[in-house]
Amino acid sequence: MDQLRNRSHHSPTLPMVLGAVVLLAGASEATTLLELGFPELARQANRIVIGTVTRVEGRWDESHRFIHSDVTLSVEQSLRGDAPPAIVLRTLGGFVGSTGQMAHGAATFEVGERVLVFLTTWEDGTPQVLGYEQGKSRIVSDARGRERLQGGSADGRILQGVIRELRDGPDHNIPLRRAS
Repeated sequence: MDQLRNRSHHSPTLPMVLGAVVLLAGASEATTLLELGFPELARQANRIVIGTVTRVEGRWDESHRFIHSDVTLSVEQSLRGDAPPAIVLRTLGGFVGSTGQMAHGAATFEVGERVLVFLTTWEDGTPQVLGYEQGKSRIVSDARGRERLQGGSADGRILQGVIRELRDGPDHNIPLRRAS
């Protein structure tokens, strides 16, 4: 992970700079991520939810070598799988005080943003975004007032169309992958 030190200001609303370096038990190794399209994300996700980010908090891992961020989502709607009213998911990288680490390609979150996320779990059962940044899209309004998805594999799609496709499309009855 890249180290960022002596950040001049810290605000929980600042976007976290994260990415796709996968950390393995004490060592950092680069991993090639497979490109996951929208259908693959839908098939592989344990849960698919729409929610608003209410908190982003950086934490050191147990070894005090790597930083991850706990991202709290207030769940508005579960499109696949059961979801509690709030989910805390973990992403690689983040800031603890003035020390930061970034993992290239990991999903980034800002407090207040509304998102669609495709979720899976870490080995310990904690939710994570499937496919790193591919599995997270920000919900924004276009010039016509329609809600569109920005970023991730669903980039540019109209939210209501995605909701219909996930609920009624050919893959709606594919069993969700069970969390380990």
